[in-house]
Amino acid sequence: MVAEVERVTLDECAVAYPHMRFTVAAAGSPGVVAESRAEEPHDLAGIGKLLFGLTLAQLGEAGAGFFERAITVTADHRAAARTGTLRLMSGDLELSVDDALNLVFSTGDGACVLALRDVVDAEGVDLFAQACEVSAVLGLDSVRLTGIEADASWGEGLLGQTTTAATVQLLRLLGTPGDLASGAESDSSRAWGVSSAMLRRVSGWMGKVFEPAGLASALPGYGPRRVPHQTLSGWELTAAGAERGYSSVLSLPNQAGEWVHVAAHLPPSSAGVVSPRDVSAVLGTLGLAAYHSASR
Repeated sequence: MVAEVERVTLDECAVAYPHMRFTVAAAGSPGVVAESRAEEPHDLAGIGKLLFGLTLAQLGEAGAGFFERAITVTADHRAAARTGTLRLMSGDLELSVDDALNLVFSTGDGACVLALRDVVDAEGVDLFAQACEVSAVLGLDSVRLTGIEADASWGEGLLGQTTTAATVQLLRLLGTPGDLASGAESDSSRAWGVSSAMLRRVSGWMGKVFEPAGLASALPGYGPRRVPHQTLSGWELTAAGAERGYSSVLSLPNQAGEWVHVAAHLPPSSAGVVSPRDVSAVLGTLGLAAYHSASR
């Protein structure tokens, strides 16, 4: 049984955890730093919210004031949510689209996902078709979207499969905080028609995750002193993870100051991984190895 984070190299991670799929790539150069089973499809299992947010980001580019628009999280939304803190509250809650997406990225709030879905539906927009279009325009050929969360939400928004190689490709398209601060945009980002301001918004959502788990769980430091990074809320404490596995993403500067992107998936059948603590230990070990890595 895995109990604690271990200090190993990226290559040793592939040997120590043969069930895990992962890709580690340098942000500033082609190719990969390390990978294992990177082209094997897996359930989105925690990273559907990234594609969900990007789809709404595209809608926000097309409509002025979209992110400032008020939405209402109702009792019905909370009752159908399986993750997040808003499901524990009572009464209707009004917040902006931007705040709701922030909660989706940072806490995986299912009630916010359902409220945002209803707003998109009210606009007459086919959310699933829009998400498929975003995936195609970005060239994410290995992403296979199968539907949206309807009757209940685990904070994903979208359902389907991907590979860790495709997820790292997406992280590269999003860039790093340094790229965005300088106004740099990738060719794919320009082709998609997303501005630096919008990419900075998505980067901001990924930089405010509450109690980082998964790949970010073992990074040096604590609270505001933790190593700078971007990630998504994890699935370690969800029943869905036990059925569909656990996916995690991480972008951070390694110890040498070079930004790297990491995507990983731990299948539910992984030998010896039987508790939320085990999941975070395995993924955290990989995240720590990426922090100590250097580009090849």
